[in-house]
Amino acid sequence: MTDQSGKARAAILGALVGDAATMGFHWLYDQSRIADLAGAEPEFRAPNARDYVGADGKGLGYFAHGGKRVGQPSQYGAQMLSMCSSLARTDAYDPEDYALSFREWFGYGGKWVGYIDRPTRATLTAMAAAEAGEKPTSTCGADDAQLPAISKLPPLVVRHLGSSDLPGMVESAVRVTNDRDDSAAWGRATAAMIAAAISGATPEDAVAAARGDNRQVNEQIEAALAMRAETPEAVATAFALHCQLEVAFPVIIHLIATATSYRDAIRANIRAGGDNCGRSIPVGAVLGACFAGDAERCIPAEWLSKVDVPGEVLALA
Repeated sequence: MTDQSGKARAAILGALVGDAATMGFHWLYDQSRIADLAGAEPEFRAPNARDYVGADGKGLGYFAHGGKRVGQPSQYGAQMLSMCSSLARTDAYDPEDYALSFREWFGYGGKWVGYIDRPTRATLTAMAAAEAGEKPTSTCGADDAQLPAISKLPPLVVRHLGSSDLPGMVESAVRVTNDRDDSAAWGRATAAMIAAAISGATPEDAVAAARGDNRQVNEQIEAALAMRAETPEAVATAFALHCQLEVAFPVIIHLIATATSYRDAIRANIRAGGDNCGRSIPVGAVLGACFAGDAERCIPAEWLSKVDVPGEVLALA
């Protein structure tokens, strides 16, 4: 039996490891191509632009991670690390400091060197304008409901687990970068799953914890569970493979609800293709916690050894 602190550590590491394991096939939208290239072990592939071109010369996705090496995060992992940096500095969630940390990571000359997605660009532009006008930078989130909205949540849930203020903090943190009601609803549902997993829930019970007062979220959960007998690849194809939470969230639910181990779920998510890195953060966090302490089903030690884990992440965990 792993105690709550061990599960909390596994939630953060599970998200970071899942993201790094997935990056080599991020935004490759051809499932058969992934299977042909990697077979049963698709994790930790070095990013290669040639993987994204079919035999006919046509593109099969979007190659975003040129120059990155195995073990590094995608921009999703970096989003989570920006929250870790803020919490390490403040010891408690502070929206203005989180906004500052976000700019320190993704702004010009920032810690992140790599792909910048559309909502991040829009948020940074709005933050710069707000600062020039001496206004708060924590109210500049993009009108966007894509997967970056929920990437920052695992460390926030770990730090404030059990707090009655956690749902409000989650909504605030989501809106710092993605200021939409539906993004906030998906954020609350994701945080509820992570919190339940850290508190000892099974994967299915963690999914149950995501149900709340948002009809769209509840309907997506039911739709995903109705496809429980289907493979994750088939479910992802049915809903769609892209970055919008309206299609990604039910795939996340299916991956968690049907998981038999951390390793197998992350591999299934990679093989499903599309925005698999974005899905890997919540999937990795929930299942890292759920399977912590189970030698056969937890985060593989050999996977963890391949990942760059900043000291502030270990301190927080």
